[in-house]
Amino acid sequence: MTNIKDRKRFKLIPEMGGALARNYARQRGTEPQIELWRQQARELTADLTEGAKILEVAFGPGYFAVELARLGFSVTGLDVAPAFVGIASDYARTQGVDVEFREGDVAAMPFDDESFDFVVCQAAFKNFVWPVKSLDEMYRVLRPGGTAVVQDMNRDATDGDIVREVAGMRLGKLAALTIRQTLGRLRRRAYTPVDFSGLVAETAFRTGEVTTAGIGLDVRLTRP
Repeated sequence: MTNIKDRKRFKLIPEMGGALARNYARQRGTEPQIELWRQQARELTADLTEGAKILEVAFGPGYFAVELARLGFSVTGLDVAPAFVGIASDYARTQGVDVEFREGDVAAMPFDDESFDFVVCQAAFKNFVWPVKSLDEMYRVLRPGGTAVVQDMNRDATDGDIVREVAGMRLGKLAALTIRQTLGRLRRRAYTPVDFSGLVAETAFRTGEVTTAGIGLDVRLTRP
């Protein structure tokens, strides 16, 4: 296998800032979306012990991090975009939930070794410039026995998969069209299951569980 540890991906999507970040937050802040994150938070943390420390990488508007914190976990968020730090912090305050949102790069995280019991990254990994370094950083900050979950698009998803996914969001016609077009573009940067398994093999995790459903790719990685 070709070693890809130091291979850098071109950054085609800039960090969101200002009006762009606020518009994204509005699009992702609908009640159906919030309910989906609420459900995902319960499912992903079902096996975690009370008081576990969770890190969300690339938290965006902070909706998922807030739902994790509502369940009683200690939650920290890390995002490269300063605009999202402000948006997410404001949202957490309005919800009366305590979450620490910090600005930083996933490929060089500002946390000590073995700081977290659980790391989660949703819908962002395909945009990381240094994917293998980012996974190694997740390994570093996890405590032994901790798990990292990466959920993103599957490059093998079909156009029909995208149509069905967007239909489930219950959006207006114009918004649905925009989201379908956006997902089509993002799919080109996503990984196939085979691609992602190759990335994992070059990291300290070595192996992991990679599954697919709809347009999604779900990766579970455990630090021994």
